[in-house]
Amino acid sequence: MFPVLRSFLHNRRLLWDFVKRDLRARYVGSSMGFFWSLIFPVINLVVYHFVFRTVLNTRWSDSQGATEVALVMLAGIVVWQAFAETLTRSTSSLIDNSNLIQKVVFPSELLPAFLVKSSLINMMIGVPVLLIAVSWFGFVAVPKSYIHVPHETVQHEDGSVTVERIPVIQHEQGGILRVPIAIERGYQGDVLVTLEYGGTAVLGQDFLGPTELLLPATARGVDLLLQPLPDGEVEGDEEIIVRIVSAEPGGLALIGEIPQVQHEFRAALLDDPAPAAGTAPSFAGGSEPRMRDEEYQALSLSVSLVMVPVMLLLQFIFTLSLAYFLSVLNVFMRDTQHLVGVGVVVWMFCTPIFYPAEMVAKAGYGWLMTINPMHWIIDSWRQILLFGAWPDPLLLLRIGVLSVILLTISGRFFFSQKARIPDLL
Repeated sequence: MFPVLRSFLHNRRLLWDFVKRDLRARYVGSSMGFFWSLIFPVINLVVYHFVFRTVLNTRWSDSQGATEVALVMLAGIVVWQAFAETLTRSTSSLIDNSNLIQKVVFPSELLPAFLVKSSLINMMIGVPVLLIAVSWFGFVAVPKSYIHVPHETVQHEDGSVTVERIPVIQHEQGGILRVPIAIERGYQGDVLVTLEYGGTAVLGQDFLGPTELLLPATARGVDLLLQPLPDGEVEGDEEIIVRIVSAEPGGLALIGEIPQVQHEFRAALLDDPAPAAGTAPSFAGGSEPRMRDEEYQALSLSVSLVMVPVMLLLQFIFTLSLAYFLSVLNVFMRDTQHLVGVGVVVWMFCTPIFYPAEMVAKAGYGWLMTINPMHWIIDSWRQILLFGAWPDPLLLLRIGVLSVILLTISGRFFFSQKARIPDLL
């Protein structure tokens, strides 16, 4: 490892010149230039989100909405693309630059290194897109509120499938009527939901319930509690309709009201005889919060962003260690670059980029996550960039120790074969 560091220090200007040349060459002749570094992750996000979220309905937990799942995928895609690109390009780096190695005394150890560094810089160009999205959805844009409407899936004789509402029936002398209301994703503040009631049943006369609900930041939703009022009059069955009028963050007047009518809840209130004396309900309607899963994390940013340079360094060392080994191996065995292409695809689908790691553990393959360094790296990046959390220090230690050991071994292997490389090219 020390010969590698000494070479970097001695040839630091040459290394940086190679990095700048590679960054310029990526989009030479392109009118949009580095803007493509922002577009590619978004395009991949749209494709993978459609396949894994829309078609396969992949979810990280019951508490995470589609927006959160999309950003979790995007974070994994950005990090993985930099890693995969580096492995693919660095494997053939010595052969592609054989003219430099054969004709002049050239520090060939810089070739894989500048590709790793260039890919990481290119990765960081796309990171601001992720941070802006986290800031917007975590602190500014109010999450949509919706009502869980009871329904069932009906299979028809012609093979078609429809979703139909299940009628909700409540007696005037019955118990509390529960209406589940939720928000689509976590939010850093409380969300105030305004309700309106319709139908033939009259609020305050036929039933009691609040017109505003406060959804705490720590809750995934609330159960709206409506109390039917037996009036002792024969008036026929009535209908209660509950609608969401608006949702806004509690205490943040800058956002204003945003119409969020997603569903409406309908219930039939059956007419009952007058109750006996002294049996009038004491409960006046209200709500009960429904808490999120303990492991749930809402989108957020914090001072944990100071760990970004540490993650870049760890990813640089780990990727460089593989790049050194594969680049030399490809000189001896030219099929290596084809094997790497296949291996990168297999490794990608063995890494929880498009699915939660818990899904693998439940299937009995949790050991794959335990031995997968890219799972450690991507999970640490997600903690920092998405959830404003500090990565697991034991995980960082594991990444650091493994990267240093691999770089020491691959660096010695590279320098031991360095003199033979020009003759084999």
